[in-house]
Amino acid sequence: MQKREKGKLKSKIAAEIFSDEPKIEMSGNREIIIDGCKGVIEYDENTIKLSLGKNALSISGDNLVINSFDSSVAIISGVICEIFFVS
Repeated sequence: MQKREKGKLKSKIAAEIFSDEPKIEMSGNREIIIDGCKGVIEYDENTIKLSLGKNALSISGDNLVINSFDSSVAIISGVICEIFFVS
């Protein structure tokens, strides 16, 4: 990799690390990890709505469970059918 490309890559990684934007990672439709979560707005076995600061994230499915909520990271499992952002 050339020196210029390495600099751009480092800048991009640093911007992602220090961004206030939430990070969302899914494992198929069975687990979702949300980093940047501010709190739980709604929670039942079919719908989980999380505060992300300016927006909210709504997750719909079956047998949804919040397995962990620690230091702004939420781990949710179940059968995830739909995910969408709410203003």
